[in-house]
Amino acid sequence: MATSEIRAKFLSNLIEKDRYKWYALLVVQMSILLVGVDSTISNLALPSITKDLVTTASSSAWVISAFFISVAVSLPAAGRLSDLYGMRTIFITGFFIYTLATAFCGLAPSIEILILMRVLQGMGGAALLANSNVISLTVFPLKQHGLALGINGTVFSIGYALGFTLGGQLIGSYGWRSIYYVNVPIGIIAILVGLFILKEQYLQNVIADKSDKSFDFAGFILSAFGIGATMLSVVKISSGRSITAQSIILFILGVSSIVAFVITELRKKKPLLDIHLFSITEFSRGTFTRLLNNSIVAACTFAIPFFTQQVLNFSPLKSGLVMMPYAFGLAIVGPIAGRLSDKYGARWLTTSGFICGGIALIGLESISKAPSNATGLEEIVIKLCIAMFLVGSAAGLFVSPNNSSALDSVPLKSTGSASGVIWAVSFIGSAFGTAYAASMLREVLEIGTTAIAYLNAQSLLFNTLTIFSFIGGYLCFTRRKTKIAHHE
Repeated sequence: MATSEIRAKFLSNLIEKDRYKWYALLVVQMSILLVGVDSTISNLALPSITKDLVTTASSSAWVISAFFISVAVSLPAAGRLSDLYGMRTIFITGFFIYTLATAFCGLAPSIEILILMRVLQGMGGAALLANSNVISLTVFPLKQHGLALGINGTVFSIGYALGFTLGGQLIGSYGWRSIYYVNVPIGIIAILVGLFILKEQYLQNVIADKSDKSFDFAGFILSAFGIGATMLSVVKISSGRSITAQSIILFILGVSSIVAFVITELRKKKPLLDIHLFSITEFSRGTFTRLLNNSIVAACTFAIPFFTQQVLNFSPLKSGLVMMPYAFGLAIVGPIAGRLSDKYGARWLTTSGFICGGIALIGLESISKAPSNATGLEEIVIKLCIAMFLVGSAAGLFVSPNNSSALDSVPLKSTGSASGVIWAVSFIGSAFGTAYAASMLREVLEIGTTAIAYLNAQSLLFNTLTIFSFIGGYLCFTRRKTKIAHHE
């Protein structure tokens, strides 16, 4: 029996037994986990990369920023390409690009090549993320959308948290290049499994009309430059001692390009992004609160490793272990929240997520008041673990119900683009949150001042994040029940 016949019979059997959705979701999870891990695994490697490639700390920092910016810039285009050419095609292509770029990251002979490969890796990652939610929504029935997206959000955030721990272990044992090599065989296996499991005819529900094969190149250039320039300017401002004319000009050009992009898209019949989606209250509220949520989480995950390594003198591995309760909280709460959102909606769950996050931030702020003796150190570690567990639980309560509510509010034909927007916003939020935390802590980190000065700066950071968290809670509390648009 030919391989194609075996595959057809196997998939047909899965469909009959209602198991296909779980196999398709497995492929999706492999992609989400890889991108989640690679979002943070490079953080702990920066000192080693700086030394090995004979570069500066500011240059090596672009290994992180380039990835976030590349993903955010590429996501809207990836979503539109999926609408035009099918999710399977773009998803598998993205996996190939991602895996190839990851291999070349490990082989990079210079910091310039490494940054370039991280940009390419981000482009492949965008194709994976733009399709992950949409594939899940396609293969799962409407009543299980919250469950599927809950699993997606949980796996991504677990990968995000595991990146710290795995990075510390791999770097200590095998060097910084190993953090990229380890993903190559996983990527190859995932590509083969995806080619076998994913079939376009089972993923037709949300693909837009293919009669028009045009691609909005003008919109892509404007959005890419606008998002990229704006984020670059924010990163440059946060990493410098003063605001330069170059940064201001870059910011103005970026914002102007975004405005031009919006005006252009409103006039097009087949836009890269349907701006009218933002006239849907639930979608616009969902994307903004996702931006806020990711900014808060990113600021926390930036600040805590610096605190544990520079103030508490923890090793990278031990510092990563402190982050693990975040993954546990997310893994426990995420799937439960997804199921509950299918029954009760997103309002109370997302509101509870921000409130829980605010409580966690209050706990993190109190660390600055802990004594510096041995008993105080034990108290700090306990508070850190509890707070990070609450941060993970807060993300679990928020992410999947919010995603489900936002995506269910848009028409079927726009689901691919809408999913790309949500992921893009999440990475923009992560970049802004990192930049914000860096700007708040920059002076004390660069000067190398006392622990007390650092704790005071950290206290101010967590106080402002607490305010942002409660603002997010208010926005979620005032949301209305989602009007399902998936049958329009």
